[in-house]
Amino acid sequence: MTKRVRIGRLLATYGPLLTKKQREFVRLHHDEDLSFGEIAREFKVSRQAVHDAVRQAEVAMERYESGLQLLGKGRSTAGAEPSSIPGPVVEKLRRLRHRLASQGIIYDTAEHVRVLDEVLAQLTQSK
Repeated sequence: MTKRVRIGRLLATYGPLLTKKQREFVRLHHDEDLSFGEIAREFKVSRQAVHDAVRQAEVAMERYESGLQLLGKGRSTAGAEPSSIPGPVVEKLRRLRHRLASQGIIYDTAEHVRVLDEVLAQLTQSK
């Protein structure tokens, strides 16, 4: 699968876990084929800020996929039944999503990785 297709699938599956700007920058860069400079001009930020946000989003989505393997199982978030996921896991994911959305660009991901590790452990135990 090409990188563009993979990023598109990752974004469709894990996009809600990214910040609004990260989602938009990744979408514009990969789907609309805009350069970092073009995106930077549109959002009045530096090219480096766009580059960092896109790369961090790609790394984060790959990390989510390596743990959850939703693409590997041929599943998408739209196909998952909420009732099959334990309530505490859903709530942790919602809190994590809220924190990610409110922080903008994230340079220290250790806390987010810790929460995702907890969620993954709970999902593994519930199967």
